[in-house]
Amino acid sequence: RVQGALPGERAGGQVLVIEDVTELRTMEARLAHNERLASIGRLAAGVAHEIGNPVTAIACLAQNLEDDDDTDPSEAGAQILAQTRRISRIVESLVTFSHSGGNEQDLVLEPVPVTDVVNEALELLALDPDHKQQTFRNDCDAYHRVRGDAQRLVQVFVNLLGNAADASADTDPVVISSSAHGQSVEIRVEDQGHGIAPEVRDALFEPFVTNKSPGRGTGLGLAMVYSIIEEHYGSIRVDSPIDSSRGTRFVIELPAFTGQGE
Repeated sequence: RVQGALPGERAGGQVLVIEDVTELRTMEARLAHNERLASIGRLAAGVAHEIGNPVTAIACLAQNLEDDDDTDPSEAGAQILAQTRRISRIVESLVTFSHSGGNEQDLVLEPVPVTDVVNEALELLALDPDHKQQTFRNDCDAYHRVRGDAQRLVQVFVNLLGNAADASADTDPVVISSSAHGQSVEIRVEDQGHGIAPEVRDALFEPFVTNKSPGRGTGLGLAMVYSIIEEHYGSIRVDSPIDSSRGTRFVIELPAFTGQGE
């Protein structure tokens, strides 16, 4: 009660708080800048990782031209040009990111036969000496088509099939199969390898998380796979182990191309 006030009366007033938020705003701006740099760093590292696949293919083709007299120069040249175009597309994704501030790019979603992109990925892996002897089996239905960017989907399967081969014995086949479910197509990549450690499985699609031994993996391939599938409005999950203590199955679901009103 304020002295001099009548009984039952309350004194009115205001409380004014003045706070200098300059330091807070500066810290927020610094954190945003650091996060931006981290995002650019992750994308740049992912781009470098993805470029490694076509560069390896080009190196193998060039070596075949030098060492093997039976190699058709015109066919090898065409394949080298195809790989350089892949590199250009990958680099363009980094340029798009730096200009737009995001990692999304304008995808041209067209009808893509699943079996064709899987075969292209297998042809690329066959150029890599580490995977040359691996047994692959493409059991995808020739009539299954998805709405997507063919070259981006080839990147997905190069990563998944390469990882499956790394985890498998050469004589144990890596099997790729597909099935249609309404408006979507489910694609499965299954191996009989050593499986994925439980402590890694839940974070498998995060950048720099790898199930490979030190020096064998960067932990960027599956993060890139997840990003591409997300761009295609699809989903991906992993089941491991699938047979007692071994085997891994990646399950991808993508929108089907039905040709009706599309």
